[in-house]
Amino acid sequence: MLQHQKLTMKRDLFTWWSRPLWLRNPHRRKRILFAGPWVGEFGWELLNWQGFLRALAPSYEKVIVCARSSSEALYADYAEEFIPHTLTGRADHVILRDIDNPKELARVMSGINPNMDHCLPIRYIPLAAQQFIRFGTPLSQAPVDVLLHARGRAESAQRNWPESQWNSLVTELKGLGLRVGCIGLTQATLDVPLALDFRDRPLQETMDLIASAKLVLGPSSGPMHLASLCGTPHVVWTNRKIYRMGKSSRQKYESWWNPLGTPVAILDHAGFSPTLKAVMSAARDMLDAQADRGDSSATPPSQA
Repeated sequence: MLQHQKLTMKRDLFTWWSRPLWLRNPHRRKRILFAGPWVGEFGWELLNWQGFLRALAPSYEKVIVCARSSSEALYADYAEEFIPHTLTGRADHVILRDIDNPKELARVMSGINPNMDHCLPIRYIPLAAQQFIRFGTPLSQAPVDVLLHARGRAESAQRNWPESQWNSLVTELKGLGLRVGCIGLTQATLDVPLALDFRDRPLQETMDLIASAKLVLGPSSGPMHLASLCGTPHVVWTNRKIYRMGKSSRQKYESWWNPLGTPVAILDHAGFSPTLKAVMSAARDMLDAQADRGDSSATPPSQA
């Protein structure tokens, strides 16, 4: 296992070291950049792609980004043109395995011409080579205090917290006078009837909700990384496994993939099955910490 992790690290680093010359030398670039298509996982799109393109954008007269239509808001501040694709398959890291519709890939690739620099996803991009912004605009009247991402995917189902635990969590949070809502996609999350349902909202609307919330709770997933880029404190539960680049999820959330320094609490002693007590304790601590920093809105009404 350790040998496999070392080989993965070397392969990922090699893709960065061996990137095309025009990605290393700003004087060897064309006028237009075509980036993509992005086909990988959402978390990697957030922390290993969109920030890199933002750093490249000032060197071009025009930036064209190709990605899933749901991600368009990530590129709105620098992409002059956005080309959505409908490629389907199994997203893995920065690639898509078992592509179901290769004709769609051919359509996308046909839009790239020799007068463009074409940047494909790179396995590993250092944070220092990327430029991040804080996503989401806090709403003047936030409709929710705490957001949940109640993961319910069939793939890696062991990462899903039981529905009964989510319902109990909502009950306890409401007992503190907090308004609770859910984000995510309906086909990848559980229905938590006691919470307000904000699932399947456009990405920009979701980012505004996250930026307006006091806290986001959930197992390790793309939306939890999005909370980090919205500057919203979050509680994440995960395991202690070593992933790509020899990093654990704790290292990802606390430093490697936390460019804005967003407050985060990691629960990894029980893997993806923390107790309700542990989650509530971490949530209370995060809310108390916000109050101590002078954010009076972080104090639940029942404790004011």
